[in-house]
Amino acid sequence: MKATPLLSHCFEWLARPRLAHTFAFAYTLVSPDVRVYQCQTHRHRQHFRRKSRATKPARNLSRVVSTRQAVNGGVIRNQGLSAGEQKCDPAALTPSRYRGLPMRIHYVVTSLEGGGAEFIIPDIAKVIMDLGHEIHVFALKPRDRLTEPRLIEAGVPYTLLSDHEASKFGSIYRYAKAVRASRPDVIWTSLSQATRVGQVVAGMFGIPVVSWKHSSDAKAHIRRNQRRCKLWIADSRDVALYLEDSMGVEKDRIAIWPVFNPASPTTPIPRWDGTGPLRIGSTGRLHPQKNYDLLIRAVDRIRSDDPHIYDRLDVSIAGDGPLRDDLQNLITSLALQDKVRLVGWVSDIPAYLQSLHLYVQPSVYEGMCIGAHEAMAAGLPIVATPVGELRRSVQPGRTGALLGGDIVSGIGAAIRGFIARPEMLKVFGENAREYVERTMGAGAFAANGAEVVRRIEHDVLKGRVRPAAARAIEPDVASRSRARSDATGRRPPVVTGTD
Repeated sequence: MKATPLLSHCFEWLARPRLAHTFAFAYTLVSPDVRVYQCQTHRHRQHFRRKSRATKPARNLSRVVSTRQAVNGGVIRNQGLSAGEQKCDPAALTPSRYRGLPMRIHYVVTSLEGGGAEFIIPDIAKVIMDLGHEIHVFALKPRDRLTEPRLIEAGVPYTLLSDHEASKFGSIYRYAKAVRASRPDVIWTSLSQATRVGQVVAGMFGIPVVSWKHSSDAKAHIRRNQRRCKLWIADSRDVALYLEDSMGVEKDRIAIWPVFNPASPTTPIPRWDGTGPLRIGSTGRLHPQKNYDLLIRAVDRIRSDDPHIYDRLDVSIAGDGPLRDDLQNLITSLALQDKVRLVGWVSDIPAYLQSLHLYVQPSVYEGMCIGAHEAMAAGLPIVATPVGELRRSVQPGRTGALLGGDIVSGIGAAIRGFIARPEMLKVFGENAREYVERTMGAGAFAANGAEVVRRIEHDVLKGRVRPAAARAIEPDVASRSRARSDATGRRPPVVTGTD
């Protein structure tokens, strides 16, 4: 259910600094395990102390995984609990009482689903930990939980605050309990619902917020409350321009960290020589943003316009999401089952890309678009709409083709062009791989992350936390191998919804 305008105004009311602190203090009065609460209003600052009574067990702080857990053969050894799970004990999250220590970061994300913003979290966490800081991931809801195996594999501590599709008020309540148990130096949010919850809780406890922006699109409440974030982190140059031009964020409150961490070079993909089927594919969530219905309709139009080209096509889409049934029904209604396949979630993306000859991304909007850049790094030519970073990466006549106007007709024209000149698949693919290696190659991901962390240390916290002594950073924080979705021993159904 979508939030009503009245509900949206309630959230904004709670996030106002003076009211938020009043609400937070009232909240501590009914919570028996409060030790110290610092209330800071517009005119004065007071300290409220209250002796702790017997601490009640935390309710609904449902999952936390510690890096100290032993991993043996992909199984977390934990008596009485399923793999990857451990009851959350607030007492184990010791509050940080001293400034001048490494930063304690709460990384708040909307869910653990297998989207690009969630899938890159282990690589982000590695950069932060390599710089000597602490990070703990908090997910508001589970959804398909496809990112969870990667967090376990990488040893990133995380807490799943609810095992169902929680309301915003429920998420605020549960995360406020976690913050009270272990107060961070900064709250780092990703995706719109997590940003809303992070802003409210940060206002309650007087903690600075930094937030990701992953696309050139924003909900109304994000636009209205953009000043509550001390620093906005754009995942591409295009998103940085959107923050400045469309959302009115000052340039000195914008940092750029492209969330694409290229994997180690793979073996060359097999090139299409004009014989056999031309294998066309795409990876991503089955969501209206991705426009996959237009790719399906393009195949249908090719059948009516060029039957001989249609006979040579083999199209697949890798991913899962709320539109899976609708897309499958469209394929069935157009009688395209023998040409278009929804292959579902793919754990080994490099292997899937190795099976393709051409990659298509007809999105409505994007930020970095990790899937398309992974395809470029694998050496595939790209056919895409000019959105997000793709408007720079996909260079017509060099790395692929940009779609404008009628997208369905544009996809068909691009496919006809490559079938007429199969050698251009190899030329464009090699140019795409060279572009990624030149602009996003070894060390770029870690270097950009280190600069963002420096901005947080010096601009957001303004020296209140002494920069930690950095450990040696590898030349390239390589993308971790994709963990199998059953690494935790379960595969819950997909929960529909979007940010």
